[in-house]
Amino acid sequence: MSAHILLTTLALALVAGPLGCFVVWRRMAYFGDGLAHSALLGVAIGLVIGVSNQIGMMAIAIIFALSLIWLRAKRVLATDTLLGILAHAALSLGVVAMTLLGAGDIEVHDYLLGSLDAVTQDMAVWVIAGSGLSLGLLMRLWPGLILMTTSEDLAHAEGVHIVRYEFALMVLMGVVVAASIQLVGILLITSLLIIPASTARLFARSPEAMAIGGSAIASLCMLIGLPLAQNFQLATGPVIVCVSVASFMLVLMARLATRKG
Repeated sequence: MSAHILLTTLALALVAGPLGCFVVWRRMAYFGDGLAHSALLGVAIGLVIGVSNQIGMMAIAIIFALSLIWLRAKRVLATDTLLGILAHAALSLGVVAMTLLGAGDIEVHDYLLGSLDAVTQDMAVWVIAGSGLSLGLLMRLWPGLILMTTSEDLAHAEGVHIVRYEFALMVLMGVVVAASIQLVGILLITSLLIIPASTARLFARSPEAMAIGGSAIASLCMLIGLPLAQNFQLATGPVIVCVSVASFMLVLMARLATRKG
């Protein structure tokens, strides 16, 4: 495995741990899926206007988050229904746009399931920088986000602006999703956030321990999964998810065995 892929992997894993905790705590998995599905439309837009895929995906992620907040405020439909409409509309438009722009089936497949070949040195710079900034901002917002997750009423009383913090969390998810797409894939990126954090939740005794544990487990799963995918010439996303699920099952069985004992 080349150095830039290794650094990219570790950068993503470090930010996926704490961010995944909030996805689990705030039950944002469906939002993560919707955000990931919109990414392909971001790639198409990036190709049309001549900017990098990451910028296109981040722009669509912000538009997606703003659209959800606005529509939810109008109370037209339930949040999960709005997410379903936005996600499937964005994914369908993305597939159609990529086809019209001349993208081949292999290229679209790589975006959907991930590919090591897509991780270039230029992309690695974007991913490492984006992950570092996201991690720094997440640490800066951590106390307010924890308070908001524990009790929105208490957070409001303490002067935490709920809408701003929620939007910031959505944007951070968008950055991480955009950074991870070409490695893990659109269809499976949410798993990178949910499974390591859920595994860490089985043994962590504090939010901070869960965040650190999630990062460590995500790093381990990616460091095991990527060489396996490379050696057996498989899509990276499914292999990483399989390793993550295996780690979750091992920790779960250990936890259940401890309880019985």
